[in-house]
Amino acid sequence: MKKMISLIILFILTGGLTFAITMDLLVKPVDTDRLKFFPVTADNKNYFFLQSIDNVTRIIIGDFTKPEKRIVMVTLDKDYTTIKSVTEYLPESDEIRNLDESVSKFFTTDVNKLKKDIITGSIFKNNYTDTMQSLGALESVLKRKDSHSIFPDVYGFSVKYSDVDDRKKHSAIFSYGKATKGYYLIFKTEFYRESFISTRIPVLKYSVYCKDTNDPVIQETVDNLFKLKAPVTSKVK
Repeated sequence: MKKMISLIILFILTGGLTFAITMDLLVKPVDTDRLKFFPVTADNKNYFFLQSIDNVTRIIIGDFTKPEKRIVMVTLDKDYTTIKSVTEYLPESDEIRNLDESVSKFFTTDVNKLKKDIITGSIFKNNYTDTMQSLGALESVLKRKDSHSIFPDVYGFSVKYSDVDDRKKHSAIFSYGKATKGYYLIFKTEFYRESFISTRIPVLKYSVYCKDTNDPVIQETVDNLFKLKAPVTSKVK
């Protein structure tokens, strides 16, 4: 009995540690060393993540299609459009590669389109990924002007997106605005429904995590959101 309890505790602690590491990866700047800690999905689901912190924009692609699994980090130059570097981590061989381009079928040199596809959520359709709540879900709440789901701060808003079948549960949380150091835009999916009776937590809860950035794609997205609902500071300016 004691052994079983110990195993349960170990399982909980290990799972909690993995979860904490994954969350930490997404809210702090990704680099080559941290790339190795990105998860490899047990069911080979792919994932995409857009991060722009302190004006450094990176795109993470988890490509687990056969024959070789790879996690790709695309780092953009100061113009936010030119690819500065491409780094691949091959988890099966524990190998890091620095390349000009990736052989992943999801890689493209049209990085602005890739950024927009992650923000709108179009990339999460028909690419065998988790279902991520994206720009459309955020806009739907803003258009409803649901005061119970929209929470203002000085520079923008936090928005909670309710589960379709249980309005008391929030399946996603969004933030957007413009602070003194730049724009911020954050998309976090807490869970999604696989059916009427089952839900699933995505392997990466964040699909977009951007703060203190002037990346034009982020700027354009936030400015368009301000047309739906803007903070008082923005209206004054």
